[in-house]
Amino acid sequence: MHSVKIVYCRPCGYLDRALNLAKDILTYFDNVEVTLEQGKNGIFDIYLDGNLIFSRYEQKRFPEHEEILKEISKKVITS
Repeated sequence: MHSVKIVYCRPCGYLDRALNLAKDILTYFDNVEVTLEQGKNGIFDIYLDGNLIFSRYEQKRFPEHEEILKEISKKVITS
């Protein structure tokens, strides 16, 4: 079982984005659990098995769901 953690800025109103991404991940993968964690200061980070795979701060944008699904696929399929 793999784990995805989405850390989102609650004061910024990013909860809906986090929920939509979590829904897509859970719909696409059987062996992945998703947790949401409230953050602040504009954060929207995604971790796969404890490793950061996307940071809104670093990328200066929100992730496309397809790119996150692709990153998760790389790990899930090879293990």
